[in-house]
Amino acid sequence: MTNLSRNEALELAAAALPSFGLAPDSAVEFVKYRENVVFRVVDGEDAYAMRVHRLDHRTEAEVRTENAYMQRLGEAGFPVSEVVPAIDGELFAVVGDGRGREHQIDVQRWVAQSAPLGDIAEAWEGTAEHDPEFFAELGELCGGFHAVSAELGRIPGYSRKPWDLDGLTGAEPLWGDPRRFAKTEEDRAVIDTALANVRAELEALGTGPEAYGVIHSDFTPENVLLSPGGMTLIDFDDFGEGWWLFDLATVLFWYHWHPRGEEFAEALIEGYERRFPIPEAARAALGGLVVARALTYFGWAADRPGDETSEFHRIEQYPAVLELCREYNDRRAGDRAGENGATMMTDSSNDDLIERRNRTLGPYSPLFYREPRHFVEGDGVWLTDVHGERYLDAYNNVPHVGHANRRVADAAAEQLRTYNVHTRYLSEPVVRYAEELLATFESPLDRVYFTNTGSESNELALRIARHRTGSSGIIVTDHSYHGNTITLAALTTGLQVSEPRGANIRTIHVPDAYEGDEAQLLEAALREVDEAIDSLVAEGFGVSALLIEPVFSTEGLPTVPEGYLAGLVDRVRAAGGLIISDEVQAGLGRLGDDWWAHQATGFVPDLVTLGKPLGNGYPLGGVVTTEALLDDFSSQNEYFNTFAGTPAAAEAGRAVLAEIRDRDLVNRTGELGRHVSERLQDLVARHPNAAAAKGRGLFFGLAIVDAQGRPDGALAKEIVERLVARRILISKIGPADNVLKIRPPMVIEREELDLILDALDEALAEIERSAARS
Repeated sequence: MTNLSRNEALELAAAALPSFGLAPDSAVEFVKYRENVVFRVVDGEDAYAMRVHRLDHRTEAEVRTENAYMQRLGEAGFPVSEVVPAIDGELFAVVGDGRGREHQIDVQRWVAQSAPLGDIAEAWEGTAEHDPEFFAELGELCGGFHAVSAELGRIPGYSRKPWDLDGLTGAEPLWGDPRRFAKTEEDRAVIDTALANVRAELEALGTGPEAYGVIHSDFTPENVLLSPGGMTLIDFDDFGEGWWLFDLATVLFWYHWHPRGEEFAEALIEGYERRFPIPEAARAALGGLVVARALTYFGWAADRPGDETSEFHRIEQYPAVLELCREYNDRRAGDRAGENGATMMTDSSNDDLIERRNRTLGPYSPLFYREPRHFVEGDGVWLTDVHGERYLDAYNNVPHVGHANRRVADAAAEQLRTYNVHTRYLSEPVVRYAEELLATFESPLDRVYFTNTGSESNELALRIARHRTGSSGIIVTDHSYHGNTITLAALTTGLQVSEPRGANIRTIHVPDAYEGDEAQLLEAALREVDEAIDSLVAEGFGVSALLIEPVFSTEGLPTVPEGYLAGLVDRVRAAGGLIISDEVQAGLGRLGDDWWAHQATGFVPDLVTLGKPLGNGYPLGGVVTTEALLDDFSSQNEYFNTFAGTPAAAEAGRAVLAEIRDRDLVNRTGELGRHVSERLQDLVARHPNAAAAKGRGLFFGLAIVDAQGRPDGALAKEIVERLVARRILISKIGPADNVLKIRPPMVIEREELDLILDALDEALAEIERSAARS
């Protein structure tokens, strides 16, 4: 809406009269108060429409372009209201308000004895009494306008914001973001999917001259005046480049629910084509443009809460437009399935997004699956892609208590609406969260530092260990990943990095009972630990820390021999090192029965590092340690982190803890894990390519081997892809990339777990049948 009061606008209008050669005593009558303020000015026998533009809404170049374009349309014989230049020859005047602000004002000749062709309120209510010929004439007017504007194109000095992909469906559309108008997260997802579908459809249509040009972009019957001289198109305030049929979509949206809507649409299009042809590809995209038009009104209303028109959109139009979006999304999903077959293994709309991603993020950041998936909505353990297809998410542990968890989202949002500061101020939410989080640990782990990520947590833990011990030597496994700082990159063994392995780093191999005799494996593994410690001491580094993940997930979820973890921990402690338990993935009840992975696997660490699941998507991490270690480090090092431990992060974390407690997810995960284990063992017994069941709780998988029993990463990848084709998301890990990695949100139900396991069973059976045929 305008940012001027009516009186302010009236004063400006009066002040602008001399700029257009109008008498100072001209009658100035209020007409319209919306984006701009419009007055009718009567000077003797002549009447004019004077428009006071909303402050800072348009640049001078944009206002000049609008008026110049109307002049060129008029010169070409198209019926528009006549632009009245200022006496200095400029197409508008700039008038100061005495407060240092300058306002753009323009004037057009009043169209005598005219009235709007129609009323959009009556159109919406279905009470507009028109006949098809009315719409044929309206379509012909629109087609005639496009015929002329196609000839004119971008006139010299042209400056207008386009109704292009970003203008309609981008992060900041021209009329505002319709997603912000959504009443629920579910509705927001429907809108987001519709925008993505519109974007894909318009990308395919393209911006060639047969489909795209200079349009009015607010082509409603209210902006067409009927007078004895015929029809006149007015109000070019929103004009700019866009898809031709967006103008027809504007009319069609308002009459979409009219009892004679289909009849009117046929007549509108027939009249339009009398003057301007419609390519078949553009005609096919018309439905998407109607949805786009509908959502522009939501964007407009989202920016004007409480406005009378916004309330009309919220109360009257909201349910109908949401249903329109759902129908459109379903139709697009059906179209896509028809184009690509039942498995929908390709997605042409991804190509542009991938290209843009590569141009901005670079081509090296990995994407899952042969055909990357583009998701737009989540709910619990389910994700919905841009085409409306639902996938069972059996991989992502960030949404620990479910995608789009309302309790977590509301808690963080409410705190953000209240206040959000860093930890240099007293904050009840932060302390309360620290108390609740530490209550899930056992003595002596009773202090916490907050961070934003798992990488920060591991970096800080290593720093504390170095300070405490005075040593710098670090022991990690030979296929691990603990984060992406320079310190952590120098000890990364499970991913490609350019940083050289630190001279102070020693790696050890984690034994897997599946590999052979447990006693021999244990003896060899602990001997390797002794050698690593001796080497660090001999070279003057000493032992600062052992950094491990209790379940060794990157290592392939090995089943370690009895006594291995105890022997490893005891040796490092005896050498003066601290034990860091990286529980970014395996903690917070993931293994079942216990809150933390070190509890579940039977050792007591000195530091526990936490990350992504803590906030269910809100950046939140931590290092839990002992009072002695915190006092020793913090008394000599001022640790401060702007965004770690904010009230909003704390409330998100508290909500996650509450979900886990209230839904008894820790115990429930133990029960579900035992069910999964039984089913995995059954798969191993029946399928020769499934060599071993892996993991526990809701962190599990299968080791995949070839016919000779060798790790088969290629076959594991094929199984992952077969599950994706069945709309189930998993991944793979391990030194040979042959261990299926399954790690669903903790709110998964037993029936959903069985869907995953049934799909694994079917995929393995298919592979066996294929091998038998060959």
